[in-house]
Amino acid sequence: MGADSTKDTLKIPVSVTDANSESGIESVSSNNSFISTDEARNETRSLIHNRHHDNDNISGNQFKLTVDQLSELHDPKSLHAFNNVFDNDYNNLFKYLKTDAKNGINIPKSNDDGDDDYNDQGNNTTNSNLSELEKQRQQVYGINKLPEKQSKTIWQLLWEGLQDRTMIILSAAAVVSLALGLYETFGQPPEYDNEGKVIPKVDWVEGVAILIAILVVISVGAANDYQKEQQFKKLNSKKQDRSITLIRNNGETHVVSIYEVMVGDVISLQTGEIVPADCILISGECECDESALTGESDTIEKYPLKKCLDHFNNDIQDQSLDITNMGNEKILDPMLISGSKLLSGLGTAVVTAVGVNSVHGKTMQALNVDSEVTPLQKRLGKLADNISLFGCLASLVLFIVLFIRFCINISPHHIYHDLPSSEKGSKFMNIFIVSIALIAVAIPEGLPLAVTLALAFSTTRMSKDGNLVRVLSSCETMGSATCICSDKTGTLTENRMTVVKGFINGEEFDDNHDNAIDNSDDENEESGEEAAAMNPQQKKKTQTSISLKKSWSKDLSNDLLTNIVLNSTAFENKDKDDTEENDNSTTENQTENPFDHQLKNKKKHKKRTSSEVVENMVNLNPEPYLGSKTETALLKFADKTLDKKLLHTYRSTPEETELDVQEVVETIPFESSRKWSGIVVKLKSQRDIYRLYVKGASEIVLKECGFVVINEDIIHLDDLQYKDMSEKITYLANQALRTISLAHKDYDLSEISDSSSWPPKFLQNPKNPSTCDPDLLLDPNFDRTNSDNSGMVLDAIVGVQDPLREGVRNSVEQCRRAGVTVRMVTGDNLNTAKAIALNASILTEEQYADENCAMEGPVFRKLSQEQKLEVIPKLRVLARSSPEDKRVLVDNLRKMNEIVAVTGDGTNDAPALKLADVGFSMGIAGTEVAREASDIILMTDNFSAIVSAIKWGRCVAISIKKFVQFQLTVNFTAVILTFVSAVASKSETSVLTAVQLLWVNLIMDTLAALALATDKPDDAILDRHPKGRGAPLISPAMWKMILIQSSVQIIITFVLHFRGEDFFFNGQATAHQQQQISSLTFNAFVWLQFFNLIVTRKFDEADGIETVKGRFTLNNLNFFSHFFSNYYFIAILLIIGGFQVLIMYVGGAAFSIARQTPGMWATAILCGLGSLLVGVIVRLIPDHWVTKYFPTKLAHKLEYYVFLGFLHKNKEPQFDLENSSGNDGQPEK
Repeated sequence: MGADSTKDTLKIPVSVTDANSESGIESVSSNNSFISTDEARNETRSLIHNRHHDNDNISGNQFKLTVDQLSELHDPKSLHAFNNVFDNDYNNLFKYLKTDAKNGINIPKSNDDGDDDYNDQGNNTTNSNLSELEKQRQQVYGINKLPEKQSKTIWQLLWEGLQDRTMIILSAAAVVSLALGLYETFGQPPEYDNEGKVIPKVDWVEGVAILIAILVVISVGAANDYQKEQQFKKLNSKKQDRSITLIRNNGETHVVSIYEVMVGDVISLQTGEIVPADCILISGECECDESALTGESDTIEKYPLKKCLDHFNNDIQDQSLDITNMGNEKILDPMLISGSKLLSGLGTAVVTAVGVNSVHGKTMQALNVDSEVTPLQKRLGKLADNISLFGCLASLVLFIVLFIRFCINISPHHIYHDLPSSEKGSKFMNIFIVSIALIAVAIPEGLPLAVTLALAFSTTRMSKDGNLVRVLSSCETMGSATCICSDKTGTLTENRMTVVKGFINGEEFDDNHDNAIDNSDDENEESGEEAAAMNPQQKKKTQTSISLKKSWSKDLSNDLLTNIVLNSTAFENKDKDDTEENDNSTTENQTENPFDHQLKNKKKHKKRTSSEVVENMVNLNPEPYLGSKTETALLKFADKTLDKKLLHTYRSTPEETELDVQEVVETIPFESSRKWSGIVVKLKSQRDIYRLYVKGASEIVLKECGFVVINEDIIHLDDLQYKDMSEKITYLANQALRTISLAHKDYDLSEISDSSSWPPKFLQNPKNPSTCDPDLLLDPNFDRTNSDNSGMVLDAIVGVQDPLREGVRNSVEQCRRAGVTVRMVTGDNLNTAKAIALNASILTEEQYADENCAMEGPVFRKLSQEQKLEVIPKLRVLARSSPEDKRVLVDNLRKMNEIVAVTGDGTNDAPALKLADVGFSMGIAGTEVAREASDIILMTDNFSAIVSAIKWGRCVAISIKKFVQFQLTVNFTAVILTFVSAVASKSETSVLTAVQLLWVNLIMDTLAALALATDKPDDAILDRHPKGRGAPLISPAMWKMILIQSSVQIIITFVLHFRGEDFFFNGQATAHQQQQISSLTFNAFVWLQFFNLIVTRKFDEADGIETVKGRFTLNNLNFFSHFFSNYYFIAILLIIGGFQVLIMYVGGAAFSIARQTPGMWATAILCGLGSLLVGVIVRLIPDHWVTKYFPTKLAHKLEYYVFLGFLHKNKEPQFDLENSSGNDGQPEK
C-alpha cells in the first residue's frame, strides 16, 4: 500500500497539548476531532517547536544544532537534509553532537546508592555525576521517555459516576422526594395519632438517605476505579522499559535502560532488536521492518552513512530528492527510525533524536490509546446488558401496575381521594423511586468491576512472582491453557552455560570438577609406573582442557581463539567488578527467589524499572560476559584454556595480537534457519588467503567438513572418521550437553580468476555484491567422499552444559497434574533434547523409548497434514526445530482446539509467540522483538513462573465466576421480592425501600467484588483440569446453585413478609409491628446474602464427580477452608455484618427500620445460616442431574423473548447447559 492511498483515509484522534508546559508535552486531553496522519505529525511538530526552536535560550549552550534541525533528517528521511545540517561533512555529525564514532560519549557511572536517573514520571532528575556538557545535552535534546498519559483524578471519576443515567434519575427522584418531604414537614399542619400525640414528620429523611446512599455507592466505585488505574499505570510503565547496548567511555560497551539513551550516543544493534531512538547507521549493514510506522511492507536495506553519502554525492543527479521519495533513482538509506525492527544484520548507529522528538515519539503522542477490554469483560458486559434489560422490563411493568393502582386510588370514593395534593405527590414519588431503585439493583454494574479488580489484583501479585502481564486477556486465557510449548534454554535450564567436555586434536577433555584431573603442572604428573598402570582410554577421559593444551599446535590454538573471540556478539561485562564488591552483602540477604529479594528490599533499593530489577537479579551471580549464553560459555573457555587477553583488544586491533588476522572483512550473524554463524578474515601471514571461521550446531557443521585436525595434522574425514565424530557428538548429547562444532576453511583468491578482493564473484550476494551469500559459503553440493579441498576443517567439538533449573521437574509434574501438557521445542539435537526432557520429567521412561514422542524439526516438517495431526498428541519433544516448525506446531495445536501457551526468547520465536493463545517471553535473555510479540514477560526466565501464571489465571476465572454466581442469586431474589411485595401491597410500597435496595446494591456489587476477586490460588487449584475453549460463562454447577439458592431465599423472605404477623403477633399487628415485620424481612434478606457469600467461596472442587458419596468430602463442603488466608474477604464480611447491625439499631427513619426483638434477630440469623445448609445440599447434587432434568429448551425460549433475542440473533446464549455438559476438563472438539 502506497503512502498516497492512506493519506486521506487514515485518521488519528488528536491530543491537545500545552506547549508552554515545563516538559513541552505534559498535559494531554483528548477531544472528538480526527485528523490525517500527516496532519497529526505537523500538529505534534508545531507543539514541540515552541520549546526547541531556539537553543540560544539555554545559557552557555555548546550544541550548534536544534531539535528541529535534527528532525529534518528522519521526517522525511533525507541525505539532502543531512548535507544541509552538517555542512556537507560526514565528520561534522560527530563534531556537532560532541561524540565519537568509536568511543561514544563519556558518561560517569551512577552513584553507588542505586538511585534512578529518572523518576516514575519520566522527568529528568539528572545524576549529579553527569558533566555539565551531558546535562546540557539532555536539556537541549530531551530524554528518551514519552510523557505518561494523564490518569483520571478521583474527582473526575466521581463526576463520571454521577453521569450514570440510573443515578441521575434516582438523584432527581430523591430531590423531588426531599422537596415534598420538606413541604410535608414545614408547610403542613401537624398530624396526631389515636392517643393525641403529634406524629413526627420524617418524610424528608428518605430523600436525604437516598442521596447519601447514592454518594456512597459512587464514592466506593470511584475509589476502586482510581486504585485500578494507579495499579495499571505502574504495570504499563514497566512494559516500555528495556535494556540497550551502548558504546561509551572510550569504547567500552554498556548495557543501560532505554530511558538513559541520549542524542549523540553510539548504540550497538543486532538482529531482532527494536531501534530505541532515531539514529544514523555508521557501521555494519542490516535490513529493517518499518511497516509499523510507514505502512509499507517491504524490507528496507540499511547501509553505513559514509557509503550512502559517497553514493548520494557522486551518483545521484537530483539531490533534492529524499529517501522516501526517490523517484527512479536508488538512494542508499542509513536512517534508522525509532520503533522499527532489525530483521537481519548488525551495526552501530549515532542517535539523533529521542523521546517526543523522535518519529516514534511524535506518532505515539498523536495517538490516544483506549483502555484494553478483555474477552471476559466483553462476555460479562453482554450478560450485564441482558440482566439490565430484564431489570428494566421488570421495573417498567412494576411502575405501570403501581401507577394504574395509584390512579384508581386517587379517584372518587377511594382511599387517596381525600389526601392533600402533597401527600398524593409523595405517594406517586414513592412508586417512581421504588421502580428506579429496582433498576439500580437489577443493573449488575459489579460484573465488569469484578473483572477489573481480579485482573488488577492478580497482575500485581503475578509481577511479584516474576510475571509481567502485558496483555490483560492473557491472564484470563492462561487459566484455560491445555498445553505449553516451552523453550529449553533459560526456561527449563539455568541459562548459565559452561564448556565441560569436548574433543580437540583427536583427544577428549573433561572439565567437570568431579572427575577431571589437571595434569598441566609437572609436579602433578604421575610417575611412570602409575601412568603405565592406568588405562590409556581412561586417562584420556580424565584430562582437562588445560592439561591437553600442551599437545595443541599454535595454529590450532589460534584458530580456536579466533573463532571464539571474533566470531561472537558477546561482550565484556564492565559492571562485573563493581558487582563483586557488593557480593557478600547481596548473598547474605538473598532469598530463594532473587526477584522477590529485589522487590522486598525497599530500604536498600528504591523503586526501579523492570529492566533494573532484572539487572540487579542477574548481578546476584554476575557473568564476565554479556550476550548469547553459548558464546559467553566459549569465551569463558577461551579465558581458562587459551590464555585469552582482553576481548576489546582482539576486536579493535586484531592485527596487533598473536592472531593471524589482518582484518575482519565480513560477519555472518547467527540465524536459526542456518544454525551457525561465521566471520571471514584476511590472514596476516599469507597475502591472498581469506579464512572463513564457522561455529554452530555440531552435526550441521560436521556435514560440511571434509577434514579434521587430529594429532596436529589435518587429515581427510573419511567414512570411518565421520562415523567416529558423529558418535562423539551423540556421546556428548546423551549427557544432556549442547554440542557445538568449530571449523574453518581457506579461500586463496590468487587461484580464483577475476577475484582480487573479497568476496569472490561465485560467492557474491546478488542483492549486495559487496557481501557474500551465506548459503554459498557452505557448499550446498559438498560431497564429503570427494577428497578435494572444498570441505571445511573441523577444529573442535565441545559440549556446553546448561544445568536444569531447580524445581523445574516439580513444576512440570504440577502441570501434568493440572491437565496441562508440556512440550519442549528446542534447537538442540535430538539426543540432547531427549536427555534434558527425561531429566525434566517432560518425557517418561516409556515415552523416551517411543520415537513418536520425540522428533527432529526436519522430520516433522516433511510429514503430511494428516500425519502431523496423528503425531502431535503424543509429541513431547521437537528438536533441531526452526521458527517455522514451532509456528506450525502451535497452529496445529490450536486447530485441535487446544489452548496453547508458548515460551520464547529470540526474534525467531516471535511468529509462534504471536500465534499462541498466550505468549511468554524471557525478561533476561529475550530479545525486544520476542517481548513485543509476547503477552507475559517472565522476569526471571524461570518455568516455575509459568506454573504461577496458570494458578493465577485459573484463580481469576474462578473468582469472577464466583462473583457472577453470587450476584445473580442476589439479583434474582431482590428483583422478584421487590416486584411481588410492591404489587401485593395495598399502599404500593415494596418490602425493601429505595435506601435498603441501595445498601443491597452496594453489597452485591462493590463489596462482593472486592471480597471474591481477591482470593489467592492454592496448590489444590492445579488438581482441576482446564475447561477448554467451549466452556460456557455460567456452568451447570453455577446454575444449580443460583436457581436453588435464589428459590430458597425467595421462599424464606415471602414467608416472613406475608406470614410474619401470624408467627410473631397472632395475625393482629399494629402499624409499628408491621414495620417490624418488614424490617425483619430486610434483615433476613441481608443475612442470607452474608452467608451465601461464604458459600460462594467453594466453586468447582467437585467437578466431574458423578456420585453423591464421592462429593461428600471436606474439599467440596468445607466453606471455611483457607478462610483466614484472604484478609480482604474477612474485612468485607466484617464491614457487611457490622454495618447491617448498625442499620438495624440506628437506621431508624432513614432505612425505614423498626427495632427488632431478640426473637426476630434469632429468626433473621437462623434464616441466614440456612444459606450454608442449602449450599451443602446443592454441592452434594451431581451436576449431570441438572443437565439431565433442566428444561433447557424452555430456558432458551425464555431468554429469547425476555432479552429480545430477535433484535440480536447472533448473540451467544447465557443459558448454555447442553453444550457445557460432559466437558470433563478437555477442550471441545
